[in-house]
Amino acid sequence: MNKVETPQNQYQDSVWNSQHFSNQKHPPEQGVLTKLLQGGDPLPWSKANETVPVSMIEEPTPAEIKQRLEENKDETHWDENQYSAGSLNKMGRIYFYLTMFAKGFCVFVAPIFFPVTIGLFVTDDSVSISDLSNAITTMSLLVFLPSALIWGYAEASERGYLPMPWFMKAVKHFTFSRSTGMVTRYKNNKELYSHPFCEFDCYLVSSPSHQGILSYQLHLVHRYHRYSDSIPLHTFTSSQQPDELKRIWNLIQRYMDTSQPMPDVPELEPARAKDPTTAAWDAKNNRKPDYWFSMDDVEFEEALLELQAEQRFMPTQGPEIDLFNGGTQAG
Repeated sequence: MNKVETPQNQYQDSVWNSQHFSNQKHPPEQGVLTKLLQGGDPLPWSKANETVPVSMIEEPTPAEIKQRLEENKDETHWDENQYSAGSLNKMGRIYFYLTMFAKGFCVFVAPIFFPVTIGLFVTDDSVSISDLSNAITTMSLLVFLPSALIWGYAEASERGYLPMPWFMKAVKHFTFSRSTGMVTRYKNNKELYSHPFCEFDCYLVSSPSHQGILSYQLHLVHRYHRYSDSIPLHTFTSSQQPDELKRIWNLIQRYMDTSQPMPDVPELEPARAKDPTTAAWDAKNNRKPDYWFSMDDVEFEEALLELQAEQRFMPTQGPEIDLFNGGTQAG
């Protein structure tokens, strides 16, 4: 592929470009994972349209995204270069829930405990000042003070005032790089495999639950290797609507395609001016730079409802692309 040179950015040779790509080799005999995931044909490759999965962009709101960017000093898991999916490790998850309980004790239990305890002392003659003092001292030292310290440290570390606990390590699962065109899968924070985006196929898999209700999953599978780990795309949303899962595949293709602007979603708004293709499109179409970020929560909810209504009768994907015969002859 040709390298696209711009003053703002430079795409690498390996990027995905739906208007200029080499024909892909036909896949070899399918491995066990592919056979299990397939259950039919993969979702088609396409020149992605503008549809986006509304269920995916409902949260966080623009206000929450702006606050998170301020707290994280503009660091984000999704920008003009890369989308990174990960989670906390086991110790981190335990600490997260511990801070939630600690916050609950401070915000909800403490305001009730002290008035109720003092009220009992005032109304019940059998409760002595010693009993009141012991109850308040015990709860304060054993429950409320530790809770306040745990919650306070968590809040301070999230805002960058204190270092994060040493055990709060993120576990990286996979990345999509728009600037390089590579898709990388990780296991235990170690790279498991990395290949160009155009070498993957997407499968929408359905299976019945114990109640007979169909459950859907979306997996990205490398076409030419029999890896035991696929990339779970259904984690982008909690929706179980097939059309929403198809829109996720459309959104990912749009994000990775350097011939098109990035998907118009709130989390990518700060990055739009930094991506050359997107910035050029926005300038040509007079897109408001803070279209999403200028909305309050009510306006955002109304915009999502309008978007959902507009997309109801739109295709979930754009025109199909033949990866094997629709491009140029591979060198």
